[in-house]
Amino acid sequence: MNVIVLGYGNPFRTDDGVGPVGAEAIAQWLEDEGHEVTTWIGHQLLPEVVLELEGKDLAIFVDASVEQYPDGFRICEVLPSADLDGLNLHTCTPGWIMHLAMQMNVNVPKMIMITISGANFDFGDSLSKLCLERMNNALESFKKYFAHIF
Repeated sequence: MNVIVLGYGNPFRTDDGVGPVGAEAIAQWLEDEGHEVTTWIGHQLLPEVVLELEGKDLAIFVDASVEQYPDGFRICEVLPSADLDGLNLHTCTPGWIMHLAMQMNVNVPKMIMITISGANFDFGDSLSKLCLERMNNALESFKKYFAHIF
């Protein structure tokens, strides 16, 4: 399977960096499982990401959230959404990326969003212990989710 894993967030804002760290961990696991994996890391999603989806069978987005999920993370399928709050690219979501790809007639792969609850968004270049634990739990849960859907 040809997969792209997209991790985004600011690695200098403590737990906001869980997107890139989590994306690297998921990409490594998928490679170890024999899949062809491309990793995309950025501070935020950009419209140009649409071009990275071409030819992929699956896109996995990983990001931090201030929202506190009951399990410390959430895994869900991405659905298209035309909602974009003005020209603020910080509101560029995976759903909007999917919508844009469809508008551009880009063959859209199945898209999964993994959102991990952060505990600390202060300045710092490492994840909090709680966020790291949540990321590891999300990875284990994703492995089961992946086995179930594929």
